[in-house]
Amino acid sequence: MELDFSKLALSDSNRANEILEVILSYARLDFNKKVQIVGDDHLMDGIGSGVNMLGEELQHSTISLKEKEQLIKEIHHRVKNNMQIISSLLSLQSDSTQDEKVLCLLRESRNRINSMALVHEMLYKSQDLSQIALRDYIESLSSSVRRSYALPDAIIEFELKIPDGIYFDIDRMIPIGLILNEAISNSLKYAFPEKEGLISITLNRDNKQHSLTIADNGVGLRKDFDLEKDSQLGIQLIHMLTEQLDGRLKLENHSGVCYHIVF
Repeated sequence: MELDFSKLALSDSNRANEILEVILSYARLDFNKKVQIVGDDHLMDGIGSGVNMLGEELQHSTISLKEKEQLIKEIHHRVKNNMQIISSLLSLQSDSTQDEKVLCLLRESRNRINSMALVHEMLYKSQDLSQIALRDYIESLSSSVRRSYALPDAIIEFELKIPDGIYFDIDRMIPIGLILNEAISNSLKYAFPEKEGLISITLNRDNKQHSLTIADNGVGLRKDFDLEKDSQLGIQLIHMLTEQLDGRLKLENHSGVCYHIVF
């Protein structure tokens, strides 16, 4: 009896193609396909069995990864909810006091908490749990801070010069968010007695260095302002948070206030 090697080669080719198709389906995270095992002790059966075992391992690992991602999302969601509860308590406290200084402190505390809660909210909603789009964050934060100061008759415009594709992880985004909150709040509180002006936020990137500029075209600081002696908590926080970013802060007082931060 003679063997037909051409048919054997054709059969091996078909089985090789089947194995390749199954491997490609694994790359698409589709683990429903399996290599058919003929049971003829052929080399292709051995390879097919190995591919099937690989698929089972990959499927198990993928499920575990999805479970971990869901758990991380849930943590961000709970942190955000707890921060919002604290913010709501501060809001209720604001309703029961008439003292302007106390009201100011409560509002500032709420804004700081909300700037951090926004980071966790965006991570919870994001497809990528490790990064946040800076432009989206600034747009949401600036709107939130402006609403908190309730200036319905004011004409305060925001100009954002943030390139697309700038992302930061949570360790960077928390201090950046707090810096932005303090700078925007200071401008809204002090820069525009005529209730009209512009707040611009710019970010430039050069290799691994970032340059963040937050500026307004308001009345500026008084001429005898001393950064060390006269700084309020907001500016002190900006300085401290810049150090947390391993950055450098330069405060300018020409045609308004400008915070220039390189990190």
